[in-house]
Amino acid sequence: MEEQGSPLYAELCRRLARDPRRASIVLGAPRAFHTPLILLAAVHHLLLSGTDGALGAYYGTVAGDAARPVDEQLYPAFVAFVDEHRSEIEALVASHTTQTNEARRTVVTLPALGLVAAESGRPLALLEVGASAGLNLLVDRYGFRIGSVSAGDPRSAVQVDCAVEGDLQPPVPDRLAVAWRLGLDLSPLDVRAPATGEWLRALVWPEHRDRMAVLAAALSIARQDPPRVVSGDLTTDLPSLAEAAPTAAALVVMSTWTLAYVDAPDRGRLVDELQQLAAARGQDVWLVAGEGQAVMASLGLDLAEPPPAGTGGPSMLALCRFGTDGTANGRLLAECHA
Repeated sequence: MEEQGSPLYAELCRRLARDPRRASIVLGAPRAFHTPLILLAAVHHLLLSGTDGALGAYYGTVAGDAARPVDEQLYPAFVAFVDEHRSEIEALVASHTTQTNEARRTVVTLPALGLVAAESGRPLALLEVGASAGLNLLVDRYGFRIGSVSAGDPRSAVQVDCAVEGDLQPPVPDRLAVAWRLGLDLSPLDVRAPATGEWLRALVWPEHRDRMAVLAAALSIARQDPPRVVSGDLTTDLPSLAEAAPTAAALVVMSTWTLAYVDAPDRGRLVDELQQLAAARGQDVWLVAGEGQAVMASLGLDLAEPPPAGTGGPSMLALCRFGTDGTANGRLLAECHA
């Protein structure tokens, strides 16, 4: 089974913490993305594009089964590569963001979307914030196995497996009816552009070769009928975009590990917008969110207690129903992995 983390990135981050000369490159990124991941993605991008160097020998996505394990020579190889290609890396960091579009996250949102479909009795209108290239909007075009239950399209090139821990089996819809879909992102990615696929590949961690395969399959599906992803800010543009959603469908706003990049006051504005949308549409509006515990607690919907200071807490799946009378009924459905 694939590792959930990345020993290679963990070691590089540990060493970068004591190397301001290289770590300072991240300061060239937009403020919300001042993390090592943007630097690591830029390096990975160059390696995947064929830029040679001893560093590539450590990357499973580059060297395959022959990839070297983490050892004392890893960081010197990293330093040499960064120093040699610093101008190219700085340009990538300045012009890109960590817009990971992890299609396997649809296995987390699927049970919540199934609940909306069952409780509303209507097809779904999906509006995803922080949609990147929109791959998570295509949840109805993938196949799933959640615990012992199969769902979705068994013929899809994207098949996502998910283990279930605990005694409760999540409610999994056999199929979803999606009547409308739209993505919102500060810098949307065009799935038809080769550069989009190249950058999304660079965002995959180097040990996660099966994630790379799922990404390739999801991009292939998306390019056949691309989801619409528009440029905008969830704090100002969401209401006007939601007006286009058909009233015969249940409007669902989705967020998958996006709100951590949004300031706490703006998360509150999102909640206010959803309450106002329900009143304006004259029907319930739903929020399906996969976020860390700290973010969930900050939404003011009684979904979670704040985690201990200095921690983000586990990732969680929540469903909230905003009524036309201004009520908000939130439910924490599960803990999950991002």
